[in-house]
Amino acid sequence: MNKTLIAVIAAVSLLAYGMWNFLQTPAAPEAKALAGGAQAKTAAASTYSSGGGSASTLAQAMPASAPAAARKPIATMHSAARMEFEKSHHLKQFYDRYAANPEGADAETKYLAAAAIEACQGRMGRAPPTDADKARFMGRLKDGDPNNQQRIDAYNQVTTQCDGFQGMNLTGADAARLFREAAAAGDPAAKVAVTAEQFRESARTAVGIEGRRLTEDQLGSLRDALSSGDPLAMQRAGMLLTFGSTQLTDRQLGPDGNFFSPRDMGPAWQLAACDRGAVCDSSNTRVLNGCAYQGNCGYQDLQSYMQFNELAPNVYLAALQNQTLINNAIAQQRWDWLGIAPGMGRTVTNPPAPTPPAKGK
Repeated sequence: MNKTLIAVIAAVSLLAYGMWNFLQTPAAPEAKALAGGAQAKTAAASTYSSGGGSASTLAQAMPASAPAAARKPIATMHSAARMEFEKSHHLKQFYDRYAANPEGADAETKYLAAAAIEACQGRMGRAPPTDADKARFMGRLKDGDPNNQQRIDAYNQVTTQCDGFQGMNLTGADAARLFREAAAAGDPAAKVAVTAEQFRESARTAVGIEGRRLTEDQLGSLRDALSSGDPLAMQRAGMLLTFGSTQLTDRQLGPDGNFFSPRDMGPAWQLAACDRGAVCDSSNTRVLNGCAYQGNCGYQDLQSYMQFNELAPNVYLAALQNQTLINNAIAQQRWDWLGIAPGMGRTVTNPPAPTPPAKGK
């Protein structure tokens, strides 16, 4: 073969290779980068779960430039009063605002008063932490632990939340009444609270998986509340769908039809609520409790606290993917992705409660 022929063949080959590269989809480099990031996360999670790395190692190995999935931008929908409630270390003030003018209270005032009663119901009739309680807590601290002052501060914050409720005779029935009034006036989180209460009542006589799914009316109420964008409604809806009912059992969720896993969906609802404006910084109650009682301090937000203290690496990654799923499903009104579309409600009627036998029979 002469030199001229070899040069022609080389030129043709180079041209063909260049045309092949030119015809590739423009998204290919992005796809490769995303896949590389996912592989890095998987490898880091595997190393961490097998004991080969620390939490900081995992954090460093998870590049911020390669998220689990591209997230659709979601506008925050959180009022100033709701944010104040979530950050507050003294919840009775929200009940007092309602009690000062119950006839003129708006939907949100009634909801926050009900939520305060709900949060503090177990502490009513009990004295605030005594000196002995505080001494027991102080006895759990380790000498020389740099987190001690943070733990003390967190303890003081979480144990004073219900100050002022002690000795009051408010019950769950009072909270339920206020939730119903707030829901009737349009508060989205109150609508979910009422739906959850209705479900619990019907579930007492429910039989099997179908019997413990939500009714079509209850699903409609959830869709309406979630459409509002309210993060407190999202938190309550997530608890009801993931742990309170069997609505999602045996369901395939998302565009890929993955089977429901409460382990992966539970934290995802909370993270999705963070995207919508829920208070998820270092003042979050879960973050404070973890610092006060477990010594897990120094976290600036709920997501990092959950990543390194509550969730296994593979669960955390699944939660991030489901967080994206929840946000996109709500933004696009794809209720089938969440298992709550019309027609996905209960298909059987709960049997009536058995009639007690007549006396003397």
